[in-house]
Amino acid sequence: MKIIALLGSQNSGKSHTVNIAYCFLLRDGYTQVPGHFRILGDAVFEDVFDVLKKGGKKVGIIGMGDYIIGADSLKNLLAEMQDHGCEFVICACRDNPKIEAAVRAYPSHIFVAKTPSTGRENDRIVNTQDAISLITHL
Repeated sequence: MKIIALLGSQNSGKSHTVNIAYCFLLRDGYTQVPGHFRILGDAVFEDVFDVLKKGGKKVGIIGMGDYIIGADSLKNLLAEMQDHGCEFVICACRDNPKIEAAVRAYPSHIFVAKTPSTGRENDRIVNTQDAISLITHL
């Protein structure tokens, strides 16, 4: 399983960026595998968990990557994606060495640095550019 992790600090737009990538994949013909979609944590943050499929390719989407321990730790969420047979996972990952270790545990991984926004008026532009970068690694 290849992990494509969007690496950034808290409240930097990681979840929103992963959601944009998710929407682009759906637009591009990926479909939801029934029974996997859920919102993680506080619904306000829109941290999505889902499995998509196109042809024979399965892609997992994890919008929350902020926890080291617990059911919603990135380590546990990635293991769940592996159990679902995902070939690729796009996930958010807070810039914390212990959380990053969950991604590094998979030999095939890449970190994509979250581009900082210069203000609210630029958030959508920056997040969209980062989302495009994420999906180019599939």
